[in-house]
Amino acid sequence: MRFTTILCLLAITSWLAAAESLGVWQYGNGTIANTAAKEGAEIPADAPVTAGDDVIRLSLVKAPKSQIMLSPRSTVRLVEEGTSLLVYVDSGVIQGNIADKGPYTDMHIIGAAINIRITGTLFVVERVKADTDYIALVEGKVEVKLRKDVAKALGAEGKPGVDLDARQGIGGSTTGGLTRVDTLNSRPQLPTTAARGTSVRDDAMDGSGGWTEDTAVQVTTADELQTTVSTDISTEIANQISRQITDDVTTQVTNEVILEIIGGATVDAELGTPPGPPSP
Repeated sequence: MRFTTILCLLAITSWLAAAESLGVWQYGNGTIANTAAKEGAEIPADAPVTAGDDVIRLSLVKAPKSQIMLSPRSTVRLVEEGTSLLVYVDSGVIQGNIADKGPYTDMHIIGAAINIRITGTLFVVERVKADTDYIALVEGKVEVKLRKDVAKALGAEGKPGVDLDARQGIGGSTTGGLTRVDTLNSRPQLPTTAARGTSVRDDAMDGSGGWTEDTAVQVTTADELQTTVSTDISTEIANQISRQITDDVTTQVTNEVILEIIGGATVDAELGTPPGPPSP
């Protein structure tokens, strides 16, 4: 059993080493190919990336200005196909801010049923369940089609995709194809906890929120700021302690040297006063 485990670990290690890195882990707790990830960890092609109980953030190696955020317990895989980057949403919800495509001619988000071709844009995509997806577009434009295998199964091969504009959304399933286009009433939010009350679509159709707030970015930025402040405070305390120890040691050494020179006369912390002249 132990030997088999070692062989499996060696195989996983070899696979990770051989696979090209397509992403970089930027923030949050989770796993890459079932191995605990940390800040700066490289994400190999086709490796399952899973968020823990908090939001995680990834950047793309070849397009570092673009970011992908995952809600808790969500999983994605990054795959290159020719000059295209494919982001497979295996479960959960992701938010993409594609500010830079780098060398890629196309980027696609692929769920259970739909294939979303994106350019420079901001969006939230949810794999609602095993066979259903939904995209809510915040900024930019996207083209939404059924996956080729789904379109073939539904007899919808060759049908044109749907172009979404900002503040629109659309769903798709493996059994019913694409839904009608929704006009969204407020900004869709990436869930920041594992416990979720509503879907991305319901949240965006509700209309009680605005279009400027980004809950996930606010949460992660606040956490990073707190960590930075805590680190700065710890560093300053350590520096103050170091300076105090240095001052104490300097005073002690100085006093000992003076005592040695003057033959043991008492000297206070400020070096005191020298002894008077000897009696006649």
